[in-house]
Amino acid sequence: MPGFLFDVKVLELADEKGEFCGKLLAGAGADVLKVEPPGEPLGGNATRALGPFYHDEPHPDRSLYFWHYNFGKRGVTLDIRTPEGTEILKKLIAQSDVLLDALPLDTLEKLGLDWNTLQRLNPRLIYLVLTPFGRSGPWRDYKATDLIHLALGGQMMDCGYNPKEDGTYDTPPIAPQMWHAYHITGNQAFIATVGALIGRESSGRGEMIDVPIHQAVSVCTEIDVPYWIYNQTPCYRQTGRHAQPAIGPEVQFPTKDGRYSIVLPNPFPGGYETLVNFLDEKGQAGDLTGDQYKDPTSRKGGAFARHFAEVQAGCVAAFDLEEIWRDAQARGIPWSPIRLPEENLQDPQWQM
Repeated sequence: MPGFLFDVKVLELADEKGEFCGKLLAGAGADVLKVEPPGEPLGGNATRALGPFYHDEPHPDRSLYFWHYNFGKRGVTLDIRTPEGTEILKKLIAQSDVLLDALPLDTLEKLGLDWNTLQRLNPRLIYLVLTPFGRSGPWRDYKATDLIHLALGGQMMDCGYNPKEDGTYDTPPIAPQMWHAYHITGNQAFIATVGALIGRESSGRGEMIDVPIHQAVSVCTEIDVPYWIYNQTPCYRQTGRHAQPAIGPEVQFPTKDGRYSIVLPNPFPGGYETLVNFLDEKGQAGDLTGDQYKDPTSRKGGAFARHFAEVQAGCVAAFDLEEIWRDAQARGIPWSPIRLPEENLQDPQWQM
């Protein structure tokens, strides 16, 4: 079944900053033509040199990274910096609905292809530009990588381990998943492009969409920015859970076999009773079955939340990882193992 962008043609000039956006557009049905530079010995984007490689044999055509971010696209090798290449590029632009430009800043302008020229070539063109810090401003020419964006954008300060009681940290922040900054940007750029294509249906005109990676990342830090804007309240990173203004109870606990499990209060209707009954069946309910906790008002506040977490931790510690989480899930309790990525490959859920 074709995707909803089945009649949209996208011309992609992108490296790791924009390949994910192109992948999303291709996944939605667009015809994405990726332009790669020539070179020796085989040419192509620099991302072809990123591992891992198929059967651990480094080669531009065996990069699993490149396969992952570029499947579903067509490709062409073109030196856009030569006069002949620039003319071919102009023809491709004239035939496209979307031009995805994640080249170094001002590359197309230096080839005589500024926004005004692009509009003359194709008045209906959606020109999507991904830059590190935007096309203007004091940081315009700053250099960045995925890690630099995650550091400047605030994501790193949200990821790591609990602060000390005085709110300071004795452990450094950590980075989330690799290429996270470009995933955030690609997703926002994809949404903006779809919006522009819908708008073009009414206006008949294209438009330029400037997506600075720093801006996209900076507005994607969950509740931190709203809390600071409205209350000047800082949020604190917390081990294995979301950053919050107050430090909540732990949620990661060791199992009998030395692994770790995520253990959360049951948020669903009747969840507390279901969870306490489960703990009681396992002989690990402690005092939670006592009369003092039957009234829901007695189960409010940080002191009870910490005590509740400690009881659940005791239960988890008495059983092996796979046993306890599957038993909990069978009763509708949202517990989970902290798995190694490769462990998922053997799970029946992945093999259906």
